[in-house]
Amino acid sequence: MSNVKVRASALERYVVSRLREKGFAVVRAPASGSKRKDPIPDVIAMKDGVILLIEVKSKQTEGTIYVRKEQALGIMEFARKSGGELFLCVRFPNEIRFVEFSKLRKTEGGNYAIDVEVAKSGLTLNDLVRYVESKRSIGLDKFIR
Repeated sequence: MSNVKVRASALERYVVSRLREKGFAVVRAPASGSKRKDPIPDVIAMKDGVILLIEVKSKQTEGTIYVRKEQALGIMEFARKSGGELFLCVRFPNEIRFVEFSKLRKTEGGNYAIDVEVAKSGLTLNDLVRYVESKRSIGLDKFIR
């Protein structure tokens, strides 16, 4: 296995373990390099009825982060079918950020890209957890007692 794939797998496992520690039900579903015909995100995380779909990318150097057209369209369709919210998780040398997939731009070649500055303005893991917890609905029966 190449060093890139080893690093990517390690990052996916790290994201899964950190989300699990934060109370999420999490599944790692890596598909790159497999014979899957249907692209799926690398990580599926659920908490209190909120579904997060996370595509994980690692960046060793400064520069634009790309997602291939076929992969992007496939995971966007997966998000549409599941009702999940799609995020791109980007690892920089000393930080991890989660960016809403809708913030990626389409390139002339049909691929999807995000500039480092936009990616670095994404959510931290704790911000992502707070985002999910803010979506939690509390039924009226909790207040009536």
